[in-house]
This record gives sequence, C-alpha cells and structure tokens, in this order.
Amino acid sequence: MSDKHEMDSVVGGFFYGEVDESHVFPFPHFTDEQKEIGREFTEAVRRYGEDNIDGEKMDEEAVIPEEVIQGLAELGLCGLGVPEELGGMGLDYTLYSRVFAEVASFDGSLATFLGAHQSIGYRALLNEGSDELKQKWLPDLASGQKIAAFCLTEPGSGSDAYSIKTKAVDNGDGTFTITGQKLWITNGGRADFYTVFAKTDHEIDGETVEKISCFVVEKGMEGLSFGEKENKMGIRASETRAVYFDGVKVPKENIIGELGKGFKIAMNVLNSGRLSLGAGCVGGMKTIMKMATDHANGRKQFGKTITEFGLTQEKLATMAALTYATESVVYMTTGNMCKGMKDYYLETAVCKIFGSESLWEVVDTALQIAAGNGYMKEYPYERIMRDSRINLIFEGTNEILRCFLALSGIRGPSEKLKELGKISNVSKALEDPIKSLGVLTDFAKNRVSKMIPTRSLSQAHPRLEEWTNEFSSMLGGFSIQVENTLMKYGKKIIDNEYPQKRLADMVIHLYVMLAVISRTTAILNDESIDDKKKEYCFNLAEHSLRRSRHIFVANLKGMTKNIDKVEKAISDQVAENGGYGLDIIDF
Repeated sequence: MSDKHEMDSVVGGFFYGEVDESHVFPFPHFTDEQKEIGREFTEAVRRYGEDNIDGEKMDEEAVIPEEVIQGLAELGLCGLGVPEELGGMGLDYTLYSRVFAEVASFDGSLATFLGAHQSIGYRALLNEGSDELKQKWLPDLASGQKIAAFCLTEPGSGSDAYSIKTKAVDNGDGTFTITGQKLWITNGGRADFYTVFAKTDHEIDGETVEKISCFVVEKGMEGLSFGEKENKMGIRASETRAVYFDGVKVPKENIIGELGKGFKIAMNVLNSGRLSLGAGCVGGMKTIMKMATDHANGRKQFGKTITEFGLTQEKLATMAALTYATESVVYMTTGNMCKGMKDYYLETAVCKIFGSESLWEVVDTALQIAAGNGYMKEYPYERIMRDSRINLIFEGTNEILRCFLALSGIRGPSEKLKELGKISNVSKALEDPIKSLGVLTDFAKNRVSKMIPTRSLSQAHPRLEEWTNEFSSMLGGFSIQVENTLMKYGKKIIDNEYPQKRLADMVIHLYVMLAVISRTTAILNDESIDDKKKEYCFNLAEHSLRRSRHIFVANLKGMTKNIDKVEKAISDQVAENGGYGLDIIDF
C-alpha cells in the first residue's frame, strides 16, 4: 500500500483502493512439514470417521455418543491450537483449519461440538488468560477430559452483544457474584468450563459505568443450572441449552483478561471462530459434492448418464467452482494470519459469509441433482441440508456481518475525508480556494487515479491478465463508491443498511477474486503439477471469477439505480398488515 493504514488487512486495503501484493503473492503454500502433519491428521480422522461416526444415527437419537467424543479426544482433536507444552497439538491456523474441515466433512453436529469447545469455548482463555488459569485448565481441555462452552448470547441480545443483562457484582472480598441467563449455548449441559460474559460496574469520572467482563465458571458451582435440551431443526446431536446463573460466586482469579475488557475479548474470539466455520464449510461442500457426483455418474436417463446433460453439467461446475473459491479464501486468510497479520476480522467475516452461503448453495444444488432421492430421509441429503442452515445464523448472522464489514471498512477512509467533511460542499470550499486548494487537489488526483485502470497485480500469471485488469478496474470503482457513500450519507450511513449490504457484497467478491487469482497463479507456476490438473484449476478460476464479477457489478450499479424506497414502502405495509394482507377474492 502507498501508506501505512491502521488496519493490517487485505480487505481493509480495498476500501482505500489498494492492495499490498506481499499479502497476496505467493499464495500460502503448505510447507513440507505442514503437509506431513496435515496428511497424518486428516488420514487419522478419515479412518476414525469411516469406522465410528454414524451421522444418521446421531441425528435420529439427537446425541453424540460419549465414546465418539473420547475417540476424537484421543486423536488430539480437542486441543488442536493449544501449545504442546500445555497438552495440545500446537497447530497453526492453516493446519487447524484443514483438520477441522476433515471433521466437518463427516458430520455437522460433531463440527459444532468441537468448534464450540475450542474455536470459541476456551479461546478467550487461550488468547487472554493468566498463566495460572492456562496451567489449571488447558491440559484437561486439550485432552478432552473437560469440555468448554462459550456463554455470550442472551434472550434479549443476539447480534447486539453489548446489550447483555447478565451482571457480575464485586463482593469486595475477592469474589464476584454472577446473576443472569444465557441462551442457545452449545455444549451447555455437557461442559465443565464456561467462558461467561457479564456486565461489571466501573467508576469513571465520578460516574458508575457498566462494562463487559469475562469470567470462568466451573461445572458444579452453586447456582449454575441448565434448561432443557433444545429440539433443533439441524445439528441435532450437538447439545444446545439455556444456562442460568443464580448468584454464582466466582473468585477474582477466574477473570480472563482485564476487568471491563470483555467485549473486545468476545469479539476477538468470534473473529477467529468464524475462520473454522468457513473451513468447516469447505469440508461439508466436498462431502455433499462427492455424493451428488456419484449419483450423477450412476444415474441414466434416455440412454445416457445425467452428467451428459447440460443442466447437470452447469450444476456440477458451479458446485466445484464455489468449493474452489471458498477453499482459496480460507487458506489465503490462514496464510496471512500465520505470517502475523493482526487485523484479520474483516477476512474471517468474509470466510464465514461466503463459506456458509456457498455451502448452502452447494447442498441445495446437490439435493436437486439427487432429485426424489435427495428429499427422502433414507438418504443423507436432507440431513446435511438441515445441518448446513445454521451456518448462516450463528457466530454472527450474515446480515449483521455484512453491516460489520461495511462499517468497519469505511472507518479508515472516513478519517481521510474528515477534512473535506468540514467543508459543507465543494462550491463553498471554492469561496476560499487558497485554504481549500491542497485538500481538494489531492482528493481530485486520488479520484482520477482510481478511475484509470492500472495493473494492480503485477505478480499474477499471464493467463489471468484479463482478470487482473478487471480486478483493478473493479477495485478502483469500489473505493470511489466508498467515498461517494460517505459523502452522500455521512454519519447517517450507520442507519442505511441497503448501501452497507452492497459495499459488503462488493468487498466480499473482491477478496474472493484476489484469493482465486493468487491460488491459480501458484498452481499455473508449479511445474510439478500436470497440465490436466492445471487446466481444471484454471477453468474453476474462470467460472468463479466471472460469477464474482457479475455479483460485484450488480451491486455497484445498485448503489445508484435501485428500488430501495419501493422495498421499504412494501415492508412498511407488510408490517402494518401483519403479513401479506391481500386476498384475490377482494379485488
């Protein structure tokens, strides 16, 4: 990038119209050591899964057998990211994601259980806990002897995490008393270790202010109780319950991080948790795609297999391209995290949004290929569909994450426009041209440079030149739209979700394109890969890139030509009607 920005983030740079190629090329490779560890782990998971995991039975009985949990624990799957000296496997983000994807390829409930345990359950302890707390808990958590749960969501606070009501009162004797309720807690009754977020009182400038703090609550503490196990549509074998805190007393040593800093701790946990969710989606896509492909290869109609029909070919191609793109996005992100990228919350949000929506489309498409078989409980398609739907909801709904992406991303450029913001409009600025000339000239030069397409990706493979040019043009157009949006809405952008969604969708697909270009470049440059596989990957890239461009352009046009007002008017009327509100008989 031309200057250093606060966000050490590839996606963050897009909002300025910039790309730091050192964060893009070469595409992160698995080292020889990573390959060896990864193959060993995934093969062990595969063998165990084929012999021991019965997704249909677990779904029917709505429980994960204890012997399965212990079997996974013995493989080291409960402590993938925990340092070896504390009893874990010490895997980096890349290997963690690849192994987690393998688990998710077998069953959504198992992936949910393990993700809730380590991706979020004890992640705050791993990130911010004291040495004493880590020594006390991590060995047992990593070994699976103890199971963790993450307690943030409440009946009145889902996406609005800061509005939680659970309260922790300082007793003045080195203890806190926690009172409140948490909702939809995965591993709720099964866990031994609870990461609990509660409001605490703080004196600031003579006033009492509530802030969120993070506590460890242990199974068996007096006042800790649970609701009935939720009867869910999907991921039925994973346990979800309400958790109640009726005057639970915890020692101050059980505080994770600093008192009053819990909101940031929670957000950091969710940011990293979204990465494993995206990785898990890749595993799920590969499984359902293999099932659909096997069916298509074996299903004959009119004297030929249905793989010979164009509309089936379209479906298989789309599923493969979505899987390729999601995998590219996930491992571009993990590679940069392993290289030390600190601000990766935008990237992991993209992994979660794009991964969950791609998985849902792949599952839906696979079921369509299976046709009547896909709709029958005798086959696993409908179970996988039910299991997949939750991914668009938990760890932050995709709607709130789109707003998060847009509003977080424009924060940087809004600072650059502040000086212009002090001038109500350009014509007024020109009343004092000497004072305003520098600001307006720099701003104008910057705008013009973004309007003139340049090759922003000098390290991309020559076969991808068309797409690097497209990317550069799109990136410039996007950053101009960011500025236009800020100038149009100012602070009111916070209350305007239509443009937020479009900005988010544009930046999501810029990142998808960039990851695909980088990965495909690495493949085309690798002399050890045979030409047939290279051509397959190039075709997957072209399909994915065209799709992303199409979505990007539609959103770019929608920034100025849309039916937002019409949609709002219809929505207002529907809300007033309490539903559709029309009957054909009456008209």
